[in-house]
Amino acid sequence: MDRRWILAGGGLLLLAITGVAVVTAEPSKGPAFIAGDQPVSEDQVRQKLQSDGWSNVQIVRDGRYFEAMGSKNGQTAKVAVDAQTGRLRAADDDDDD
Repeated sequence: MDRRWILAGGGLLLLAITGVAVVTAEPSKGPAFIAGDQPVSEDQVRQKLQSDGWSNVQIVRDGRYFEAMGSKNGQTAKVAVDAQTGRLRAADDDDDD
């Protein structure tokens, strides 16, 4: 009977450690687009892109991201900015699955 309690206690301890690791783990972050790690608005994203030399900027909301398309140096490009943090979408954070 004591062996069962030891195994159960060890299992619970392992489960608790795993839970703490999952909760405290920082999600992968892309590079900062707008400094501050705080929520940003569509207008802030538009102003930042225009100040960086972008033109014909079009922005649409896609879940928690602002997806912006525009032209810079004669090339059309697209970026996704996290509306909650102001960071660019991380390369491994593709929601197309």
